[in-house]
Amino acid sequence: MASGRVVIWLVVAAAALGVAQLFWKWEVERVEVPTGRFLVVIHRWGRNLEPDSILAPDDSYKGVLETVRGPGRHFLNPLLYGHEIHEMVDIPAGKCGILTRKFGLRIPPERIAAGELLAHDGERGIVAEPLTPGTYSLNPHAYDLKVVDAVEVKAQFVGVRTRKVGKDPGTLPADKRQGSYVVAEEGYRGVQQRYLPPGTYYINPFVEEITPIEIRSHKVDFDDISFPSRDGFTLKPHIQVEYAVDRELAAELLVRITDEGKIFQGDQSRDEIGRNEILQKVVLPHIRGFARLEGSSFNATDFILVPGEADVAVINSRERFRQALLEAVKPRCKELGIDIRAIAVGQMEPPKELALEISDRESALAEQQRNVEMVKQYTNEQALKSQEAAVDQNRERVLAETRLAQAETEAEQLLDVEKLKLTAMVTVATSQLEAAREQAKAVKARAEAEAAVITAQNEAEVAALRTSVEGFGSPELFARHAVLKRLAPSLGEIFASDESEFGRLFSTLLVPTTGADTLPQAVAPSPPNPAP
Repeated sequence: MASGRVVIWLVVAAAALGVAQLFWKWEVERVEVPTGRFLVVIHRWGRNLEPDSILAPDDSYKGVLETVRGPGRHFLNPLLYGHEIHEMVDIPAGKCGILTRKFGLRIPPERIAAGELLAHDGERGIVAEPLTPGTYSLNPHAYDLKVVDAVEVKAQFVGVRTRKVGKDPGTLPADKRQGSYVVAEEGYRGVQQRYLPPGTYYINPFVEEITPIEIRSHKVDFDDISFPSRDGFTLKPHIQVEYAVDRELAAELLVRITDEGKIFQGDQSRDEIGRNEILQKVVLPHIRGFARLEGSSFNATDFILVPGEADVAVINSRERFRQALLEAVKPRCKELGIDIRAIAVGQMEPPKELALEISDRESALAEQQRNVEMVKQYTNEQALKSQEAAVDQNRERVLAETRLAQAETEAEQLLDVEKLKLTAMVTVATSQLEAAREQAKAVKARAEAEAAVITAQNEAEVAALRTSVEGFGSPELFARHAVLKRLAPSLGEIFASDESEFGRLFSTLLVPTTGADTLPQAVAPSPPNPAP
């Protein structure tokens, strides 16, 4: 008996222990991590970390564990572990993340002295590889995150890379150097010779920098260029230059002409032209210098005279000047990374001393031209009047022919309309005639049917009457029978003798007659029989 109680108590204790264990696991140890968050685990027991360490490498140390746990259900014994729940880091499109590792070994001093400031695997410091757009579970005790803009190199642009970390370019052999401006080998600090095509680049700004440079063609007008002519006049031509950056020399151009690592390439206004380093440091100085050299070999009249029948040489002089200027400027700018694609020379403003002479010459030429034009005008007026008369005659003839054609067309249309009307009337009349005929046939057939029915009914009645009369032997007996048959239902008493007053009224009807069938005297009328 005692042993049975012990067993019962053991079973109850085991059940209670199981319930307590389940309660502990699901109510105390359970940690729910929602979507978009992650779990950082902190170990409460174990060996102490090294003085220079901030993360516990495994469960044998106490401290924050490096590995994080994602969304979901986790079970942690609160006596052994603590925890933190953090939001996941979202890096949007067009951005990238720069990590700084807080744990690991320190970068050796000799590498820092050599300019290598990035952390390798297992070292604390800036991580070279950036994080591209996405969602990440970053342990805040292990990493610092900085979100920066990605670099977009648009169409008609190239990217020039500037490496901030790497080997000293001064150690390169002479054949690997691109002058003293850019670096032709990967892995060295400085501006890289190899350009980047259009695209979006996720770079670490502590590692390198990308400068977009526009390479599309630009056209700019210069109206502040002047040079002395061979005959002593100062000329101010309008010169238009079409230029573009040579993509192969974009890196060298960036180093040569800018002090801040950026190139301003606007040229739509006078202010923008003044800020454009390509124009102010490369294009415009060469245009001005060679314009003075080439222009001084021409007279002012070679450019200023208005082209006419005798002034073809002016156009040729201007073209020779343009061609000489292009041949002189193009190779010099090409060496500096600028491709001069075209130069156009416009009309020049004449000096004041030549303005009156040119004006008089132009007035004389204009008067001569007016006289020529007046002669041409009179000749044209005569020809025009003749043409107008011919046009009027042709117009009247065309109008008459048009009216005739219209009248003929209208007559034909009216004839067609009348024909269509008559045809429609004939069709309607024919349809009505056929309908009347069909209706007459129907009426006739209906009348014949009704007549046949009436004839059949009359013949049936006559046959029935004939049969009834033949059954009585004579019409008088049949008539007497019919009268009695109709009177019988109205009689109120039965009499046995015809000597009564009432019987004498019908004595004539009760007198027997001769014949094959006779009725007995004083026969009481029988109840009416149904009609045959």
